[in-house]
Amino acid sequence: MKAILVAAAIILHTGLLNAQAPAKYALQFSEDFKGDQVDTNQWTFRTDAKALSTQLARNVSVRDGKLYITPRKEDVAGMHYTGGGIISKAAFRYGYFEVTAQVTNDPGWHTSFWAMAGDGKTTFTDVSRTEIDDFEIESPLKVSMGYLVWKNRQSISSERCDGGFSPGFSTASGMHTYAVEWTETSLTYYLDRTKICQQAYLPTQGTHDRVNIWLTTIGAKQPIDASGTSPAIYSGVRYYVRDYYIGASEPGYAEYGRDWHDGPEPGFSSSLTRASCSGDASAMYVPSIVESGTYNVQAWHVKNNPGLRNGASEAHILSKAGLSTKEIPADTATGWVDLGTYDFDRGTTGSVTLAPKDGCLEASMVKFLRR
Repeated sequence: MKAILVAAAIILHTGLLNAQAPAKYALQFSEDFKGDQVDTNQWTFRTDAKALSTQLARNVSVRDGKLYITPRKEDVAGMHYTGGGIISKAAFRYGYFEVTAQVTNDPGWHTSFWAMAGDGKTTFTDVSRTEIDDFEIESPLKVSMGYLVWKNRQSISSERCDGGFSPGFSTASGMHTYAVEWTETSLTYYLDRTKICQQAYLPTQGTHDRVNIWLTTIGAKQPIDASGTSPAIYSGVRYYVRDYYIGASEPGYAEYGRDWHDGPEPGFSSSLTRASCSGDASAMYVPSIVESGTYNVQAWHVKNNPGLRNGASEAHILSKAGLSTKEIPADTATGWVDLGTYDFDRGTTGSVTLAPKDGCLEASMVKFLRR
């Protein structure tokens, strides 16, 4: 038997709720920039050359509980200006993302709090699918927010929730709190914990993959200048989780048995599926639950594919009450299958295991929805 990707490399803060986050969200990741340098166990530096600047780690500093990104006028790698940024090593899907920030007052710079799969070496990656821009600011008096869909290193679609929101103050004159709530169906944006915009973003509009958090400032447009004394400032990075989604080959997923391979059909939101026709095959999903509670459990079923011979399967749900079993008939329509509602303790004591009853098993995603 072989288990793969069973643990997520994230900071867990157990039992904490922020009164300002939406109901039933629990704090899972936070960064308060303690000490005098970036914690490279949690963050990588942005190091690409893009638009009008080359991004350098030396432009990023930490002091007094804040992260500073200082734009500079200097010639590096064919650019006449340098910016910078950091990207979380931890990746997330749905949840509530928040930061407190003040943008640079230097003209021509693009300061942002955003999320996309990547490590900062480039923004044109093979792995990126969803980009969420909680805020993009090129003028201190305007805030842009929205999403982009990526495929094969290109943006194939985008939608602004508001491309020119006027906050009524200069975002370079003081610290303000920006947040976005990402759910399976929508994005909701907040400024100083007041809702300012909401837009649909359905799983069919783009692949909802796991994303890293980016805090960045890059040169974007002319006229541009850099005084060297007006940094973008960040503090209080937070990620809150309510619902847990675990996809095939993602952290919390494990395979047992023989003959596993990538499935022939896409899973939830065009994500990867994994398949096996071995009678001893099973796929286990183990959420790292931050706060004990009641959760509705659902599994994404891929309808019978004659080429693969998908058969009926069984879902074994291990909850606080013990083990329960639900059958998923082979002719069940592709989509979410409700496996019931259960109580789960904090930690990794609960699980869902899918196993074939006859034919082949094609594993996609399981979700645990807080109730």
